[in-house]
Amino acid sequence: MQEEGNIYTVLKNSSKKYVDNFEVIKGELYYFSQNEKEKKWAQEIGIKVSPYIIIDGELMSTGDNLGLMDEATGSIIIPQSVTKIGEGAFSNLEGLRTIVIPGTVKEIARNAFSNNKDIEKVEINNGLERICDRAFYNCANLQAITLPDSIIDIGSECFRYCYKLDNVKLPENLTTIKALTFYGCSNLKQIELSKELKNLQSSSLTDTAIVNLKFPKNLENIEDSALNIYSLKEIDTSENDYYTFKGGILYNKNMQTLIMAIASCTSINIEHTVTSIKGGAFKTCSLLAEINIPANVQQIGDLTFENNKLSKITVDPNNKYFITDDKNNLYSHDGKVLYRIFDKGDVIIKEGVENIRRGAFCTDSSVYRSITLAESYTGDDTNGWGIFPEIDYLLLPKNVNRFFQQSYVKVRNIEVSSENLKFKSINNEYLLSKDEKELYWVKPSLANVQIPETVETIKMNSLMCIVAENVKLPKKVKKIEDAILYLAKTKKIEIPSTIQSINGGAFGNADNLAEIIIDKKNDGTLTGAPWKCTYGLRAIKWKE
Repeated sequence: MQEEGNIYTVLKNSSKKYVDNFEVIKGELYYFSQNEKEKKWAQEIGIKVSPYIIIDGELMSTGDNLGLMDEATGSIIIPQSVTKIGEGAFSNLEGLRTIVIPGTVKEIARNAFSNNKDIEKVEINNGLERICDRAFYNCANLQAITLPDSIIDIGSECFRYCYKLDNVKLPENLTTIKALTFYGCSNLKQIELSKELKNLQSSSLTDTAIVNLKFPKNLENIEDSALNIYSLKEIDTSENDYYTFKGGILYNKNMQTLIMAIASCTSINIEHTVTSIKGGAFKTCSLLAEINIPANVQQIGDLTFENNKLSKITVDPNNKYFITDDKNNLYSHDGKVLYRIFDKGDVIIKEGVENIRRGAFCTDSSVYRSITLAESYTGDDTNGWGIFPEIDYLLLPKNVNRFFQQSYVKVRNIEVSSENLKFKSINNEYLLSKDEKELYWVKPSLANVQIPETVETIKMNSLMCIVAENVKLPKKVKKIEDAILYLAKTKKIEIPSTIQSINGGAFGNADNLAEIIIDKKNDGTLTGAPWKCTYGLRAIKWKE
């Protein structure tokens, strides 16, 4: 028998499944449904139908859903009917200060709350399992967040640039801190690593304010630059099975891999057992002037020697993998790879060098006037950020057959030798494939981007860091690769009807991109939307 005065009295003979769709939001009762018949039924009996878009439990990225924020308090309480907060659902939302996420939510998708500069507190109830990449990226005012033990996965860059976050306790079952997760959390002084932690990925804790770390027993993998922390003074490895901290240097247990040295090291005696030096191992050692590489070292990672104070590298004469010249410049033993150059002013890369590793130049760009590449140079092997320092001009010689835009991000003008068989440049402003069908690079300072009409493919990172607010792709473009507008100031991009494919990460890390205009009907031929756009589906406008 139904009791008088409850929800069943109002709904009479309605099924319980309908009752479960009711929720109180901002003090009002709403009925949640995407079923048109159910909406009409609710309206007929005088009940408000929710304006919010929830499909199969996912709170979608729409302008309507932004209304969940109480403007008076700057708070959002996610409805109980939500199981997933959609990609970019609340990104770039001004005035949002507090978020309450119920235990019904299992996943927070990529960029869900990114670039919200006012967020101070996030309360997550037990039940959440996954926080995806960049979910709270650049939430500069975030001071407190609860991470319940139900969480098993936290995505890369999730809390990057959360400057005010000072204390974090990781979920007990978390096994990996992914790449760049806490990068740039400059006030993060304390972090309690989970007992099940096994992996620290690249730059996962870089540029935090952590002073002391205690490694759990099963932490077994630390990637390059994971612990580039200038404030770090002590690492407790007493309970760990895989690492040893000795004399300010972290090694693996058998002392064959050097992971990193703490910033206070002024001199380093590398153990003779070391065969491998991880990337970024000495990056924070700003007082280090000289390094000796022992005979057994066979591998050296990127960003290892870029310190400005470093003035000398010596290599044991018995080492068969590395060699220095009379200027202390460090090369692979065959001279094909440059690891560190100490030349200043007008730098000439010697003949024989085919590849330049990231960190070969120091971070003080003022010491370089120009760089002349050797004819033997064929290009960098990895898509490494900023291989070349900030210079006005660089000529790519005839043998270059690989080009990754990130490597040249600081170079203002790039020209390609007319003898090069793979690439060509136009006015030092655009770098194209020889047949002019592929776009590789656009001069970042161009306020008005006019991509040549011959271009059919927009290559990865090709429009990286450009200042142009509006970009219109040429009429022949068929394909867009990943992260084409990485860190660009572009707010709007127009895509022609000829487009056939857009890579899944096409608009990743383009935090200003709020409009993607596609001159094509949404007929299902293009998949993957919103292609990692920070604004999610709110940004995408299809031709009617």
